[in-house]
Amino acid sequence: MRATHVIAIGLAAFLAGAVYLAPAGLVRVAVGDEGPVRLSGVEGRLWDGRANLLFDGWPAGRLAWAFDAAGLLDGRLRFDWRIEDPGYDLDGQGDVGFGGTAFDATGRVGPILIERTLAPYDIAVGGALEISRLEARASHDLVPEAIEGNLHWTGGPVGYRLAGGHFRTDLPPLDGRVDTVGGEPVLTVRAAGEDVPLVRVRLDPEGWAHIGITQRFTELVGMPWPGGGPAEAVVIEVAEKIL
Repeated sequence: MRATHVIAIGLAAFLAGAVYLAPAGLVRVAVGDEGPVRLSGVEGRLWDGRANLLFDGWPAGRLAWAFDAAGLLDGRLRFDWRIEDPGYDLDGQGDVGFGGTAFDATGRVGPILIERTLAPYDIAVGGALEISRLEARASHDLVPEAIEGNLHWTGGPVGYRLAGGHFRTDLPPLDGRVDTVGGEPVLTVRAAGEDVPLVRVRLDPEGWAHIGITQRFTELVGMPWPGGGPAEAVVIEVAEKIL
């Protein structure tokens, strides 16, 4: 074996070992302190570590990751991830390469996080949200391309404030389907076992969520929309800046 080959193999082994043993704190450095996502309390190694995840300054749980070295053989960075919090438990895989990026998530969001999220809108919701393999894909420069997956809410009591009054109702289990339509993520919610949409949510490129409530939904909560019309017709639509 030529000396140059020995040197090359030795150098490759040294670099692989250095990366494998590198501290997980390098991930925090890579994420930085300027964007909405930040890490703190980092432990472990670069290859498999743990950290507290912050989103816009809000504690978003304990993040753990583990890279798959085999993915490097075909020029891709693959890893498993998990986020645990008293309000939810999510896990999935990531795949980053020159051709693009893909992520998927499966897990459960409990009442604690649901209530925390909806409280500013004077909405109280029981039950839990189950996520069944929600997949997202983006180009190599992180431009979103597609998102799809299924959600299921277990049902339960819902309280809300409207026009100065307080209302309460019980909703059945709901199924949600996320698809990409015209380049925009769209969530369609139906009662479990039914075909008629109850809610449609479209997220535009500027970060606005357009939420449409159908005639059928107003009937389900005991406040039928006057004038009748098709059950699937959107009778109320509002927009909220979420990103």
